Amino acid sequence: MTVRQDKVNSLIQREVSAFLVTEKPLGITGLVTIIGVDTAPDLETAKVFYSVVGQDFDAVAEVLQKNIYDIQGMLLDKFVMRKVPRITFVPDRSGEYARHISDLIANLHQEDGPEKPQE
Repeated sequence: MTVRQDKVNSLIQREVSAFLVTEKPLGITGLVTIIGVDTAPDLETAKVFYSVVGQDFDAVAEVLQKNIYDIQGMLLDKFVMRKVPRITFVPDRSGEYARHISDLIANLHQEDGPEKPQE
Protein backbone atom coordinates (compact mmCIF):
# COMPACT_ATOMS: atom_id res chain seq x y z
CA MET A 1 0.00 0.00 0.00
CA THR A 2 1.37 3.38 -0.96
CA VAL A 3 1.63 6.45 1.24
CA ARG A 4 -1.02 8.15 -0.87
CA GLN A 5 -3.43 5.24 -0.37
CA ASP A 6 -2.84 5.40 3.39
CA LYS A 7 -3.61 9.12 3.43
CA VAL A 8 -6.75 8.70 1.32
CA ASN A 9 -7.89 5.81 3.53
CA SER A 10 -7.53 7.83 6.72
CA LEU A 11 -9.21 10.89 5.19
CA ILE A 12 -12.19 8.88 3.97
CA GLN A 13 -12.48 7.15 7.34
CA ARG A 14 -12.42 10.45 9.20
CA GLU A 15 -14.87 12.25 6.90
CA VAL A 16 -17.40 9.42 6.67
CA SER A 17 -17.29 9.01 10.47
CA ALA A 18 -17.88 12.74 10.92
CA PHE A 19 -20.75 12.66 8.42
CA LEU A 20 -22.46 9.82 10.30
CA VAL A 21 -22.11 11.68 13.60
CA THR A 22 -23.38 15.04 12.33
CA GLU A 23 -26.21 13.77 10.12
CA LYS A 24 -28.66 12.57 12.80
CA PRO A 25 -31.77 12.40 10.56
CA LEU A 26 -30.33 9.40 8.72
CA GLY A 27 -32.39 7.07 10.91
CA ILE A 28 -29.51 5.16 12.47
CA THR A 29 -30.31 4.53 16.13
CA GLY A 30 -27.36 2.25 16.93
CA LEU A 31 -23.67 2.96 17.06
CA VAL A 32 -21.96 2.72 13.67
CA THR A 33 -18.17 2.60 13.69
CA ILE A 34 -16.07 2.98 10.57
CA ILE A 35 -13.50 0.23 11.11
CA GLY A 36 -11.30 0.99 8.14
CA VAL A 37 -11.06 1.87 4.47
CA ASP A 38 -9.36 -0.04 1.68
CA THR A 39 -8.68 2.08 -1.40
CA ALA A 40 -7.72 0.47 -4.70
CA PRO A 41 -4.21 1.28 -5.99
CA ASP A 42 -5.68 3.33 -8.86
CA LEU A 43 -7.79 5.35 -6.35
CA GLU A 44 -10.95 4.60 -8.35
CA THR A 45 -12.80 2.72 -5.61
CA ALA A 46 -12.72 2.41 -1.84
CA LYS A 47 -14.35 -0.14 0.45
CA VAL A 48 -15.54 1.38 3.72
CA PHE A 49 -15.78 -1.28 6.44
CA TYR A 50 -18.25 -0.60 9.25
CA SER A 51 -19.45 -2.26 12.42
CA VAL A 52 -22.81 -1.83 14.15
CA VAL A 53 -23.85 -2.07 17.80
CA GLY A 54 -27.45 -1.72 18.92
CA GLN A 55 -29.13 -2.02 15.54
CA ASP A 56 -29.55 -4.60 12.79
CA PHE A 57 -26.82 -4.70 10.12
CA ASP A 58 -29.42 -4.89 7.34
CA ALA A 59 -31.22 -1.75 8.53
CA VAL A 60 -27.96 0.20 8.70
CA ALA A 61 -26.87 -1.13 5.29
CA GLU A 62 -30.15 0.10 3.82
CA VAL A 63 -29.70 3.58 5.32
CA LEU A 64 -26.08 3.81 4.15
CA GLN A 65 -26.99 2.68 0.65
CA LYS A 66 -29.86 5.18 0.54
CA ASN A 67 -27.50 8.02 1.50
CA ILE A 68 -24.41 6.92 -0.43
CA TYR A 69 -24.77 9.74 -2.99
CA ASP A 70 -24.88 12.37 -0.23
CA ILE A 71 -21.79 10.84 1.39
CA GLN A 72 -19.99 10.63 -1.95
CA GLY A 73 -20.92 14.25 -2.68
CA MET A 74 -19.56 15.32 0.70
CA LEU A 75 -16.26 13.59 -0.12
CA LEU A 76 -16.14 15.35 -3.51
CA ASP A 77 -16.60 18.70 -1.75
CA LYS A 78 -14.00 18.01 0.96
CA PHE A 79 -11.20 16.47 -1.11
CA VAL A 80 -8.94 18.45 -3.40
CA MET A 81 -8.07 15.57 -5.70
CA ARG A 82 -8.55 14.87 -9.35
CA LYS A 83 -10.06 11.46 -8.60
CA VAL A 84 -12.09 10.87 -5.47
CA PRO A 85 -12.64 7.13 -4.94
CA ARG A 86 -16.16 5.80 -5.41
CA ILE A 87 -17.10 4.27 -2.06
CA THR A 88 -18.96 1.09 -1.23
CA PHE A 89 -19.95 0.05 2.28
CA VAL A 90 -18.96 -3.39 3.55
CA PRO A 91 -20.25 -4.68 6.90
CA ASP A 92 -17.63 -6.02 9.31
CA ARG A 93 -19.40 -8.76 11.24
CA SER A 94 -16.34 -9.97 13.16
CA GLY A 95 -17.64 -8.48 16.44
CA GLU A 96 -20.97 -10.23 15.97
CA TYR A 97 -19.17 -13.50 15.22
CA ALA A 98 -16.91 -13.13 18.28
CA ARG A 99 -19.96 -12.51 20.49
CA HIS A 100 -21.62 -15.64 19.04
CA ILE A 101 -18.54 -17.79 19.79
CA SER A 102 -18.34 -16.34 23.30
CA ASP A 103 -22.01 -17.20 23.90
CA LEU A 104 -21.43 -20.77 22.68
CA ILE A 105 -18.49 -21.19 25.05
CA ALA A 106 -20.50 -19.75 27.94
CA ASN A 107 -23.35 -22.18 27.19
CA LEU A 108 -20.92 -25.11 27.18
CA HIS A 109 -19.54 -24.09 30.57
CA GLN A 110 -23.07 -23.63 31.91
CA GLU A 111 -24.13 -27.12 30.75
CA ASP A 112 -21.04 -28.75 32.28
CA GLY A 113 -21.57 -27.02 35.60
CA PRO A 114 -18.91 -25.33 37.69
CA GLU A 115 -15.47 -26.83 37.59
CA LYS A 116 -14.35 -28.64 40.71
CA PRO A 117 -10.85 -27.88 41.94
CA GLN A 118 -8.44 -30.78 41.68
CA GLU A 119 -7.15 -32.14 44.96
